[in-house]
Amino acid sequence: MSDRNRSCLGFVFLVSALFLAVAALVGGWIGWDFRTGAILSVGTFAIFAILAIYMFVTIKDYAWFPAVIGGLYAVLPDLVAGSIDDIGVLALGAIISGVWSWRKSRRPEIPEQSISEN
Repeated sequence: MSDRNRSCLGFVFLVSALFLAVAALVGGWIGWDFRTGAILSVGTFAIFAILAIYMFVTIKDYAWFPAVIGGLYAVLPDLVAGSIDDIGVLALGAIISGVWSWRKSRRPEIPEQSISEN
């Protein structure tokens, strides 16, 4: 599976963990009681969060990672009032990702044959 597919699946699982946990809480609360809804919610979140973490950990090229973290920080609720911190973190993440990718593209790749011959 390619890194693109892993990152896309990781984000799908992460978003599913957040939204399905809320749906499980509401469904369990309406159907039974709050405690049942909370248990269902925690279980649902744990399953999808573990799947998301697995997808993110198995990615081989992490040049995109700072931009993604910056984007998540901008999307998640603000810890500091206002949008200045969001803009700064998102821009910094994109800049770090660009520099990281540029440096990786400048580094010459070692052919596999030369590694296996030694």
